[in-house]
Amino acid sequence: MEKRTELYGNGDFEGIKELEKELLAQNAQHKDWACTEELMKTTKDGKALYMHCLPADITGVSCEEGEVDASVFDRYRDPLYKEASYKPYIIAAMIFLAKFADPADILKKLEEKGTPRVFK
Repeated sequence: MEKRTELYGNGDFEGIKELEKELLAQNAQHKDWACTEELMKTTKDGKALYMHCLPADITGVSCEEGEVDASVFDRYRDPLYKEASYKPYIIAAMIFLAKFADPADILKKLEEKGTPRVFK
C-alpha cells in the first residue's frame, strides 16, 4: 500500500501499472488456497464464520479463481458487509492514533468543547 500511495502521489501511472502486474504475479502464487465448501466442512460442525474486510476475489463472480467460493461468500454476506462497514472508522482511528502524541487527551478536549457531532 505504501508503494502504491507513493506512486499515486508522484503521478507515476506507469509505475502503478507495473506494480499491479507484480501484485497479480504474487497473487498467482497463492491460487492453491481458497475458502471452499470442502474447507468449511472441516470446521466445527461445518459452521465456521467466514470473515473478510472486503473486497474479496469471489470464484466465478469477480474472477475465475478467487479466494472464496461464491456459495461461502453468499452464505455469510450479511456479517461480511457488517464487518466491512466498520472499515472507514477503523482507518480513521488508525490515522488519528498515528497523528497525535496523546490521542486520549485530544478526545477529552473535544468532548469538553461540547461541539455537536452532527451538524444541522
